[in-house]
Amino acid sequence: MMSDERRCCVMCGPPAVSEHLFRKGAYAILRCRLCGLIFASPHPTHDELEQIYSESFFQVGEKFAGQAGSSGRLNAEHRVRRLLTTPGVIRGNWLDVGCATGDFMLAARPHVGHIAGVEMSMYAAEQTRAKGLQDVVVGDFLRASLGNDPVDIVTMWDVIEHVPDPLAFLRHAFQLLRNGGLIALSTGDIGSLVARVMGRFWHLMIPPRHLYFFSPVTIRNLLSQAGFEAVVVSKPGKRVPLDFALWKLASLVTPRAGSAALRLGALTHLGHLAPFVNLWDIMTIVARKRPLGMTPSPEDVSTHQYDSLVNRS
Repeated sequence: MMSDERRCCVMCGPPAVSEHLFRKGAYAILRCRLCGLIFASPHPTHDELEQIYSESFFQVGEKFAGQAGSSGRLNAEHRVRRLLTTPGVIRGNWLDVGCATGDFMLAARPHVGHIAGVEMSMYAAEQTRAKGLQDVVVGDFLRASLGNDPVDIVTMWDVIEHVPDPLAFLRHAFQLLRNGGLIALSTGDIGSLVARVMGRFWHLMIPPRHLYFFSPVTIRNLLSQAGFEAVVVSKPGKRVPLDFALWKLASLVTPRAGSAALRLGALTHLGHLAPFVNLWDIMTIVARKRPLGMTPSPEDVSTHQYDSLVNRS
């Protein structure tokens, strides 16, 4: 049973009216008329979320294989290299939220003083610990006990679109970060050409796994509302294992086809092939914690939201 028949936008609140765009299976895809944020309704219950992100989620092809040279490790190493060249980065205390099976933590560990992770899946956390990464907290990021040391960088790779309240996640990250600390995240771009052409058949339009669908404007607005200044939005692309790509394409046609695609991928060892792919529909965003008491500039948010934020301060 779905718990949250969400009709209002997390950024604009109950007064904002949402419009119905289309249906994707059992889910309505809605858009806030005020800020343009697109989201799915209803939202899963906590028990349903635990079922969605159970062991089977991390056993789809070779995406979470974790071996040296795998697509996940190569993508993580690329992300670390990009972060290390960001102006003002501190190689001190890093936190990876939604750390999955630990690829990013492994890639970052040689370059930073300390890296910890948060992961809601017990199975994924155990896989991470098996790789020698013991500092992983299992549970909800909003309730996890993470100590009192300020964090220099919080990362959320392919996470923010999955969570029921992305604004709460970003605000919690803001509280954990030191002044001037960075947040780095990735998510799909529903304003991209591929997303606009594919519509409900876009490969990232997969509720209830994905609950929010951001554009560069709406993700910058959400970050600004949480207290961040956007630094850069880029679309670097990544390596994608072919068995995972085949599963995803088959699942878009019908969920039943996904398991057949996985069997085919295993028989043909497609997961060992992971070409670089860039459809220009996945964003990487790096933002900086704004000093307390400083209101965002009009360049950071849309005009109506800027006026709203200034009036509240």
